[in-house]
Amino acid sequence: MAFSNEISSQGCNLHSRLQEANKNNLELLNNKPQSSIPVQCIDDVLNFSLNEESLTNIGVFDEENARVTIQEILQQTSRIFTQNHSELSWDENSISAFLAGLDQQIQNMERCLNASPRSQQVQLTRLRVKRYFQKLSGLLKEKEYSQCAWEIVWIQVKQCFVQINQFIQRIPNEGRERQIS
Repeated sequence: MAFSNEISSQGCNLHSRLQEANKNNLELLNNKPQSSIPVQCIDDVLNFSLNEESLTNIGVFDEENARVTIQEILQQTSRIFTQNHSELSWDENSISAFLAGLDQQIQNMERCLNASPRSQQVQLTRLRVKRYFQKLSGLLKEKEYSQCAWEIVWIQVKQCFVQINQFIQRIPNEGRERQIS
């Protein structure tokens, strides 16, 4: 027997909103004045990239995990970019625009999602994302918010937003209904 379950609440087109907002965020992230990694940071970037687990193997296979992962990435990214960013080679207006966009996305997700998922798998996913961003935050503190530390964070956050595009594909478009067997 199959049941029909409406995915979106009150005409909220989360899929499309997330796609558009993520596109804008990636454009902002790609428009950083210094697009190449400074020579003095190359070793740090390579060492971090080789030693740290990324979010690519977090195991987001269903809609609920995708929503939670996206929401947690947005919240944690916002927290990271509100830290001491004086060494970040990005002007204040761009940082403000990026943070405003993140805040809007977070609000949209909260408005569009009916309830906070409670399953053990979803909570584990949320915890993995938090741990990943705690490592990034720890790196910033350890390296005293240096330019090289921000370069690493920048690269990692850009990768997260590229991955968000994949996670968005797990969320149905508005008007479509999901069949639950």
